Amino acid sequence: MLGLAVVLLGFDMQGWITLIAGILLALITLFAGYDHVDFFGAATLRLNQQIGISLLLASLAPLAVEAQLASRRRSRDQIDRAEAAHDAARERDRTAQARERAVLRAQRQARCDLVQLRYQIEPSTLHARQVREVISLLEEYGALL
Repeated sequence: MLGLAVVLLGFDMQGWITLIAGILLALITLFAGYDHVDFFGAATLRLNQQIGISLLLASLAPLAVEAQLASRRRSRDQIDRAEAAHDAARERDRTAQARERAVLRAQRQARCDLVQLRYQIEPSTLHARQVREVISLLEEYGALL
């Protein structure tokens, strides 16, 4: 029931607490029974209780609006933090993938260099065959290696 009210009015738990506290404060003020204001003994102003009720009711609207705005701001901040965390995780994944590709590329390059050096040092038929295999792989897959 409370969850439905939260969704319908746009308040989070802290917003509801603010609204309820404001209503309680208004009720306490209403039932305290102020019928006059004394200005440090210099003057006294008589108050009509009916005017006080109208003013108390009018004060509840800004209280509700402020509580709702604060609830929305907290909700937006929470969404922004979640999006920032998601973006950071996605960037970490991209960086890790780029690092893995660079490592694989370096390993393949090292393998090609090793085969080439072996052939240069000892031009045997075995090393010549390895060089031809590397050449055929480069021709077949090109940039994929």
